[in-house]
Amino acid sequence: MRNEFFTPVATYRIQFNRDFTFTDLEKQLDYLHQLGITTIYASPVFETAPGSLHGYDITNPREINSTIGSVAHMRQLHVKLRSLGMSWIQDIVPNYMAFHCNNTRLTDALERGTASPYYNYFDIDWHHPDADLHGKLMMPFLKKSLRETMADGGIRLSYSRLGLGLAAGGQSWPLSAQSYKWLLSILPAGMDPVKAWLTEMKANILQRRSLLDWDAMKSILKPPRKQAFLPLLHLVNENTPLLYELLELQRYTFTTRSEADFRINYRRFLGVNEHIALRMEDKMVFDEYHGFLHRLYQEGIIQGLRIDQIDGLLDPAQYIYHLRELFGNNCYIIAEKILAGHETLPERWALQGSTGYDFLAGVSQLLTDEEGMEKLGRFYRTHFPNLSQYPKLARSKKQLVLEKHMNGEWDNLVREVFRLKLVLPETDKGRLKMAMGDFMVCLPANRIYPEGWPLSLTDTQQLDKAVEEAILRNPATGTALELIRSFWDTDKKQQQVVAALTLLKRITQFAGQLYREGVEETLFYVYNALLSHNEAGDSPVQNKCTLDGFHERMTVRQYLSPFSLNTTATHDTRWGEDARIRLNALTIIPDIWIQQVQAWHTMNRDYVTLIEEQPAPDLNDEYFLYQAVLACLPVSAEADADFVAHITATFLKVVREAKVHSSWLSPDTAYELACLQFIEKILSPGSAFMEGMHQLAEKLGVHAHIFSLAQTLIKITAPGIPDIYQGCELWDFSAGSNDGRHLVNYSLRRKLLAGWQEEDHAPGWPKEHAGAKSAVGKEKLYLVSKALQLRNAHTSLFIHGEYIPLIGGERSSQIAYARKYRQDWCIVVAPLLPAAHLGKHDLAPLTLPANAPLKWKNVFTGEVLTAQNGELLLPGTQNCPVALLSPVPDHKFHR
Repeated sequence: MRNEFFTPVATYRIQFNRDFTFTDLEKQLDYLHQLGITTIYASPVFETAPGSLHGYDITNPREINSTIGSVAHMRQLHVKLRSLGMSWIQDIVPNYMAFHCNNTRLTDALERGTASPYYNYFDIDWHHPDADLHGKLMMPFLKKSLRETMADGGIRLSYSRLGLGLAAGGQSWPLSAQSYKWLLSILPAGMDPVKAWLTEMKANILQRRSLLDWDAMKSILKPPRKQAFLPLLHLVNENTPLLYELLELQRYTFTTRSEADFRINYRRFLGVNEHIALRMEDKMVFDEYHGFLHRLYQEGIIQGLRIDQIDGLLDPAQYIYHLRELFGNNCYIIAEKILAGHETLPERWALQGSTGYDFLAGVSQLLTDEEGMEKLGRFYRTHFPNLSQYPKLARSKKQLVLEKHMNGEWDNLVREVFRLKLVLPETDKGRLKMAMGDFMVCLPANRIYPEGWPLSLTDTQQLDKAVEEAILRNPATGTALELIRSFWDTDKKQQQVVAALTLLKRITQFAGQLYREGVEETLFYVYNALLSHNEAGDSPVQNKCTLDGFHERMTVRQYLSPFSLNTTATHDTRWGEDARIRLNALTIIPDIWIQQVQAWHTMNRDYVTLIEEQPAPDLNDEYFLYQAVLACLPVSAEADADFVAHITATFLKVVREAKVHSSWLSPDTAYELACLQFIEKILSPGSAFMEGMHQLAEKLGVHAHIFSLAQTLIKITAPGIPDIYQGCELWDFSAGSNDGRHLVNYSLRRKLLAGWQEEDHAPGWPKEHAGAKSAVGKEKLYLVSKALQLRNAHTSLFIHGEYIPLIGGERSSQIAYARKYRQDWCIVVAPLLPAAHLGKHDLAPLTLPANAPLKWKNVFTGEVLTAQNGELLLPGTQNCPVALLSPVPDHKFHR
């Protein structure tokens, strides 16, 4: 596969926020260039809701977030990047925007209604059948009921430099056009300047203007000073009936946060109230949203795009078509698409590839011992029988989310069936709703994309299978489920075809979000057999990848998606990449781990609190904690206050996401407090538990660190584009999302890298790193630097080169493969987990493929190796556990 577009050689993910700005990046560009990075892979840089640490809650896609920089600073960065031969990939968020008063597109729609060009910009049902939501946008942000909030003074008529608004929860929302007529009718005498301003606003607000022109007009119609409004503010705010009247005139209505779980008239993204979805399928919305981004591309400031959560879009194929049409074929475009199992990107998507969750899962599975994993799985299923049937659990958690957190969206889909006239008006709505719920719960993890008619055979088979599973699950809804099956019958008139496709797109779009919420955001926090496989794209139960299977995946990857990212950490991964590998290493010693866990449970029993005769933490949460502590334990360091705080924050997030004992909307403070006391006790300095944990970590340390190096080497040399998450060139033993909440010590990284570069005249794997005792991961940084140096010198080899397996078999102690492009070669060798059963990591001899060079140099150690009789004997690996071999020119080849 040849490319005629910009292609990065190695990317480096940057999470911009108030603690890491354009200025901070500019200071590190020389270091990143020296490390071997060619492309900055930037988190969203556009205006966000105040305090955002990740950049995904965008309020204005046409302005740079002033907290991190400016357009001028981006241009300055571009000049520096270009001088270093570096480039920029920009993360974009086309699914949703922040539901916040700083979102001027949204506030314009609420202020001017149909006169606003943004009235249909967001996915809002302005015609909801509930009278209090008809023509009004639901605002589910109140902590108490509206009546209680009003009694507490939580909603007030307020003044700002732009005029009047309704303040609630720290935000101020605009008044509708009708409000100005009403305010004039109650205005106290003697307020002539205010009267004049209200009259001008009333006369101008419904005139059709662009948002820019309307803002300019409001600036001209500058309101009088606040002092002039005080009598009016006092009149309304001290008279509850009047305040209620004013609220009734708005194009929005305030409700409690929890009410959105049961009825709603806007499409949330991933069930988050603060995320309001866009109608990106509307070309006007598409063009307006991407205009500024396209200008940055035309200026040469950015060279590629990363599409966030592409499966959240109604029609991903259409979106990609418009994006490619706008940005052209030279733009590098990848999408965040969670590929399940052996799923590949749809062929008609004009993308360079995905963001690499499939690679993350594959390499993690490769570095997991299958036999040990099975032992840990049996132990978990035996001790937690209520959690033993994973497929059943997955369906039950999806059902839980559907009923308790997405019931409003569920109702909206049922109403859409009737609106599209796909069923008769007299159809039993309740039975249809239950059938649709069962059907969506049974849809597969990989999203279906209904596009042409008739549907593809594969799509029809998956839809039919979901219907059959739903009937088995709930036979009472069988008749209604057969009615749902009729939606994709081929015998339809054109009008029915359009209606059926519209509905199926909506259903599959929603079902994808339901899977994400029910499985990845709920079940993955409940099912704790081995936490390292509870990652998007991976599976806690279907996580087998043999060496031969991995070779096959990489061969297919080189053929189908050689420009996808190879990632091992993202802003969304639950575990730092080295923490994940440390947990995988438990599959080497499952019996020791099981014995230790049982001993800890007995040892820590006195710290468990009984709440209504139930333990806090319960056994499953306790098991999670033991794995979390092991995963995050610092190397060669004591568990200090920062470590305890990290574990505590991680646990609170997990227990609330699990929705078993607590939740974000309804925290069980008694259960949480008891658990935090348990954590404090077991993590106290010098505790017997921590002594045992340190001993276990020491036992795992050498193996886990070696396999972390193997993971890193495979990422850089396998088919795909290696991506380094910010700071992960050293060890990362963190938990929770990595969206920029911890600062990276670049001074240390620069110092280490500079030291090695000064010693380049005497190459060799640093002896002080033998045994993987480095507290920060110096050897990992050394590996990244050397491997990227080779990759940059041989870009065609790694982008276009064949992937040639050199060793296979289910119980092989190592992975070895060659990359070959024309006469250019390299060989990669690393130990696999099964080797640890033998207590060694020595690398077996390699049989070279035909026409391979005979003389090789290990780029990590500087050693020169010569093949004998077609076999390459690798030296002991005690000092350097992995090998990256590059040919030494002598014009001799294996025949």
